[in-house]
Amino acid sequence: MTKDDFEKWVEGGCPADAEQMDTELADLASLDLITYDQKREGFAKAHNIRVSTLDAEVQKRRPRNLVGDGDTAAFEEVELWGEPVDGAELLGKLVRTVERFCILPEHAAPLIASWIVHAWAHDVADISPVLAFTSPEKRCGKSTAMAVVHALTPRAEIAANLSSAVMFRLIAKHKPTLLIDEADTFLEAREEMRGMINGGHNKQLAFVWRCEGDDFEPKKFDVWAPKAVAMIGELPDTLEDRALVIQLKRKESGETVERMRATRADELLPLRRMLARWVADNEISLANADPEVPDQLNDRAQDNARCLCAIADVAGGDWPESIRSALIGMAAMRAGEERKSKGVMLLTDIGDILERWKGGRIKSADLVAELIAIEDGPWEVWRGGEPITTRMVASLLKPYDVRPDRDAGSRFYVVDNLRAAVARYV
Repeated sequence: MTKDDFEKWVEGGCPADAEQMDTELADLASLDLITYDQKREGFAKAHNIRVSTLDAEVQKRRPRNLVGDGDTAAFEEVELWGEPVDGAELLGKLVRTVERFCILPEHAAPLIASWIVHAWAHDVADISPVLAFTSPEKRCGKSTAMAVVHALTPRAEIAANLSSAVMFRLIAKHKPTLLIDEADTFLEAREEMRGMINGGHNKQLAFVWRCEGDDFEPKKFDVWAPKAVAMIGELPDTLEDRALVIQLKRKESGETVERMRATRADELLPLRRMLARWVADNEISLANADPEVPDQLNDRAQDNARCLCAIADVAGGDWPESIRSALIGMAAMRAGEERKSKGVMLLTDIGDILERWKGGRIKSADLVAELIAIEDGPWEVWRGGEPITTRMVASLLKPYDVRPDRDAGSRFYVVDNLRAAVARYV
């Protein structure tokens, strides 16, 4: 059968006996990954089989060097677990595994566990929340949390200082779980990458256009893939709105967890195989799910919660209630931490400073020094673990009609103007 005949056969959905099906599966296995990815859904639909089943059968027939570039596989291809997997037990194992290695806030472990399942079931979701690990400073366990997620998710790739050009090509070719560590060192300045991550939140909008080749022909690249980020400081506002945020804190002296060594990845292979099997067996149920989401969440948080609630409902047991309770609890914790906007939080601290300030003006540099000196305040590690600057303070105050003045020696704020903003907004 010629290639043209084969493509017509796939698109036409002609019936095939076992021998013919085996031949055509071998033909699929001979295709490069991008071409196969373009054909797989149509083939599976035409022959009434699950995409995951087709992938597994094609993978068995694929030469080893077609999995990645060159002779070495770019990503591990996981063999399905040999028997059906109980979803409730699987989520329980994931929670216990995450808690073995990570010190986490309340409600976090069930949400991380369900997000890991989501990474395996990503293609059947419509919305994909970013899993975000943040902390106010270094040594709070972000890299450990990312290593655990790396060991449990499909085709995981840690991408520190990844360029946007590499990122969309990597996603389009390999569909990895993309783990962006140390995002505070580069994400804020890379608007294009931030836009790509934001756009990848919604399956219908998860693509970018780029010019390719000598003729600069426009080409559409898919950026639909599960993504996790870890960073010091605050997420960019648009990304935070699309994220499941886990705020990590430094381990206290009495808290102990196991060390996440590189060899743990092999130890956790059975869990990856169970995840692959459970998702393969429940793909249709997940795809057709329309779960109820907690009314206590805002609209965007409800979007983010939908895939996790679907997984909980299909898994069964106590998980439908547990996951929803965790979502509500985490949202309440976040609301308590973020009830005040950044600007109002700044004005609140400025109000405290002005209560003991003498004089009608305060230099910009002096105001920053006072803010940084606040014990347990956010200003010392405001962005990427670095202190807030005079320029950042001016930017935060500008929406409240407070702007610095300048004289021959320095920039300063009129204290009455600051007090008026504090009185109005705090």
